[in-house]
Amino acid sequence: MPSLRHLLLSGYIAAPEDPAEEDEFFAGLVDLGIGGLEHALPVEGTRSLEPAWVARNLRPEWDVVVSLVPTMMPRLGSAPTYGLGSLDEDQRAHALADVARARDLAVTLAQADGRRRVSAIEVHSAPGPRAGSVEAFSRSLDEILGWDLAGAELLVEHCDAYVPGLTPAKGFWTLEDELAVVRSKGLSADVLGMCVNWGRSVIEGRSTTTAVEHTQAVAEAGLLRMLVLSGATGAETPWNPPWSDMHIPPRSDDHAALAASADSLMGLAEITETLKVAGDVPRVGVKVGVRPTDADVATRLAVVRASLELVAEARASL
Repeated sequence: MPSLRHLLLSGYIAAPEDPAEEDEFFAGLVDLGIGGLEHALPVEGTRSLEPAWVARNLRPEWDVVVSLVPTMMPRLGSAPTYGLGSLDEDQRAHALADVARARDLAVTLAQADGRRRVSAIEVHSAPGPRAGSVEAFSRSLDEILGWDLAGAELLVEHCDAYVPGLTPAKGFWTLEDELAVVRSKGLSADVLGMCVNWGRSVIEGRSTTTAVEHTQAVAEAGLLRMLVLSGATGAETPWNPPWSDMHIPPRSDDHAALAASADSLMGLAEITETLKVAGDVPRVGVKVGVRPTDADVATRLAVVRASLELVAEARASL
């Protein structure tokens, strides 16, 4: 079996909701030999923000990338103008305060261990063109770049852009707009870079080609610091609705644990093609949701392992 130590896993997506089962799941990840976690920064009061949870489940040997999506989406649900690109200054300030929580986590972990623990913080161009501006997003990045991030890179993760006539999963700014903002700062990619999420690019273009094109564009710009392999589908599946950002695992006839995701648009060939254009990207993440939602821990770990092994197989073939 190819080594998984170069891969990151979005553990929070595949984890069960029950606290005891969640702990069992994260303990089980240790045996997989992964390189690290994409860690959720959820809204205040969530169990995974507790110091004891962090100490127990963020293994000291793991690379940690912090994602703001689990905070951003609930905020947008109640305040559609929320985001780093918001024209509403109160909501832009609210989004900056949430990024500051990620910064504080990075600083706390670095101080506790005497070294960098959070390697990157992912931010997003919400709320997009319907309630925001590229200029506001650019100003927010300037503010964040002035903070002490304890060595963490700042990554703009591209989500599906707003496309008139289509129901978006996220509906933020185009990749071209985001690239222009990042380039305008004139900074090294390991200070301010970008992340491409395979599934969200597919959702935007309703095609796997979009994910390859987005990955190639960011790589050729010298800004690709992370590639997240999360699936997508236009079919009716347990990951409904079609074209939703529900992280359907990859399809594979060779892994029994992936039988339920046979309608995923992401398979070995698509993963290989995307990794090929990604070049020497420093981080590759795997993000999979498990169905049924009440699946036991063993089932979840089997889906995770199979997905990681498929990506490792693709990478080993290059």
